[in-house]
Amino acid sequence: MQWEIAIIKFLQSGQNGFFDMFFLIISYFASFLGIFLLFVFFYFFANKKFSFYFVLATIINVSFNYILKFFFNRPRPFEMDANIINKLEAVGQSFPSGHMVCAMTMVFFILLFTLQKCKKKWTKILSIILCILFLILVALSRMYLGQHYFTDILSGILISLILCVTLLSLVKKQLIL
Repeated sequence: MQWEIAIIKFLQSGQNGFFDMFFLIISYFASFLGIFLLFVFFYFFANKKFSFYFVLATIINVSFNYILKFFFNRPRPFEMDANIINKLEAVGQSFPSGHMVCAMTMVFFILLFTLQKCKKKWTKILSIILCILFLILVALSRMYLGQHYFTDILSGILISLILCVTLLSLVKKQLIL
């Protein structure tokens, strides 16, 4: 756990007003604001079933995340080390990261949409690059803000990915655009 605290301290060593605001905005887009905006996009540009399954996957993933948080009950980094600055009012436990669960669910469905809907190879490649960049920025934001350890972030990604793939395998024909 010391190496994870070292990562957070390193990220916070470069703190300034711009990074504070930038990473707060990134975190907001990796939560219910981003979920809502993406739902609206899918509703109008994909189809109603696709947007329904996106919301269903989000609800399942977030619910499972809360169960794991309760079970593991891991304190947040700022609670464990007085040198880590809490830059965001957060409640609950640290493990796993709910923002990463939401971000990965969003990325999964964005890529599913893009790979099905877009014909041009460069559009698909650009979408993959932007989604990876989004995940990296969300991960950095959660650590920079003092909310999560690296393993919280990694577990959030893996949990969401496993649950999304499971849902996709159960309803594959329903998610075709």
